[in-house]
Amino acid sequence: MERQRPPIATLLPATLLGAFLALALLVGPGASTAAAAGCPGSDAGPRKISNETAARAIVCLVNKERRRHGLGRLKFHGELERAARGHTKRMQKRDCFDHVCPGERSLVGRYEKADYLPCRCSWGAGENIAWGAGRKGSPRRIVNAWMHSPPHRANILRGSFQHAGVGVRWGSPTRRGANAGTYTLDFGYKR
Repeated sequence: MERQRPPIATLLPATLLGAFLALALLVGPGASTAAAAGCPGSDAGPRKISNETAARAIVCLVNKERRRHGLGRLKFHGELERAARGHTKRMQKRDCFDHVCPGERSLVGRYEKADYLPCRCSWGAGENIAWGAGRKGSPRRIVNAWMHSPPHRANILRGSFQHAGVGVRWGSPTRRGANAGTYTLDFGYKR
């Protein structure tokens, strides 16, 4: 016996509803708003909060994502914070949005300069960078963008990472005077 196909009029609304729900999950408030709860400054746009508050909000939001996935929290690490701040400053100063700007050391070189490395241990390093103008420059929007980007998401959810340092500066690495926020999130572990 041959199965009858449902008429197109039945399939189309179901397909459209499915597409709408998928889109709502991607851009809707859902998990992002829930993740932002309890992270002061997470919804503030550029220049509305201090750089330090924005940096703490980034780590708070990242830790909420890690907790949702059964991972341990990242701890602020002063040396990584120094490396991240230096890179964020360099990106803006050099009009460069990249992991290595002209005249700058590699990620490992920046970790060495900040005294996170070398060590007589096993270690790992990773970095996420982002910038956003207006409301897209809030810590919540930045973390949400990272979570929707496979390589950035992989850094956030890498179980071996233990430490984090965040560099935040108001302004854009590519447009002078923009109402924007530029972020560097450096990850590491040492064992």
